[in-house]
Amino acid sequence: MSVYTSVDCAQLEQFLLRYDLGKALDFKPIATGITNSNYALETDHGRFVVTLYEHHSDDELDYMLQLQCHLAKRSVRCSEPLKDRRGEFYSTLNNRPTAIIRRLPGEVQKTPDIKQCAQIGAELAKFHLASMDFAAVRINPRGLDWIVAVRDMLQGDLDDSDQEAIESSLCAAQNFNLEALPRGAIHADLFHDNALFDGLVLGGILDFDYACTDCYVLDLAVLLNDWCIDQNYQLVDARVSAVIDAYQQHRILQTAEIKALPLMLRLAALRFWLSRLYDKTFPLSGELTFTKCPDQFRDMHRLRSVRVNLPDSLNGPWTARLKWD
Repeated sequence: MSVYTSVDCAQLEQFLLRYDLGKALDFKPIATGITNSNYALETDHGRFVVTLYEHHSDDELDYMLQLQCHLAKRSVRCSEPLKDRRGEFYSTLNNRPTAIIRRLPGEVQKTPDIKQCAQIGAELAKFHLASMDFAAVRINPRGLDWIVAVRDMLQGDLDDSDQEAIESSLCAAQNFNLEALPRGAIHADLFHDNALFDGLVLGGILDFDYACTDCYVLDLAVLLNDWCIDQNYQLVDARVSAVIDAYQQHRILQTAEIKALPLMLRLAALRFWLSRLYDKTFPLSGELTFTKCPDQFRDMHRLRSVRVNLPDSLNGPWTARLKWD
């Protein structure tokens, strides 16, 4: 169970007075998640998730929750926060900023199939299109500056080959004109366990903790690196094609984004390698929690640093390979 802040029935009842949700019928901790404390809430008005944010500032919460509301109003299937009687998206519960989110239908698919890959690709494109008129800005909290800072903090846990691999990727990023890429609000953490499927239908996207303003193609790379890989972390042709083809049914990737995709796959792998290694080295305190092993993304980063396949619709034959100099 990943819970850092406990909530008892009396605290919950007092908190719910701020909302028009009726009487609480069931309330229990949610066993998954790393960053926040989450509880499943059922009232006579419906099913919800109560999230206590453990590490976010008010500015970050304003961005995250307003973005979800913005997307939901534009028919993007995503978790939607409720406003309380005062029109606020969050307030304090047990000394933590807390929001109530409409609970999405469905379950996490541990091994998404081709059709589910296509659905998430299409929904990500709709997300990006809907975000284009979202005015708020949040600098990526796991961007290049963060990568450099964390690399320095983890010097003792990185061998020479690790450090050389990281430096090579940073140099590649510095030599690419990232500022020219289309950008806006992105999810930045769209792993398969951050989406729910109700049977064969996408129930919605959740967990906006790392949502920020960055390149749309980075968001696509994060998705591909998780949804479209085999047991050896290699990209699977059919899955990649399903995601990208479905994405481009709604938003066509620009030439610059196609050119940037191999680098973004590489940087996305690096970001999650270092974040997991950081969490392992400096674990959060709290009740029974868990961290994820960084080795998968270390190995993936090395693979993405050598070559990347692109599908027919992007770069001619699917067997074409892009190599790093």
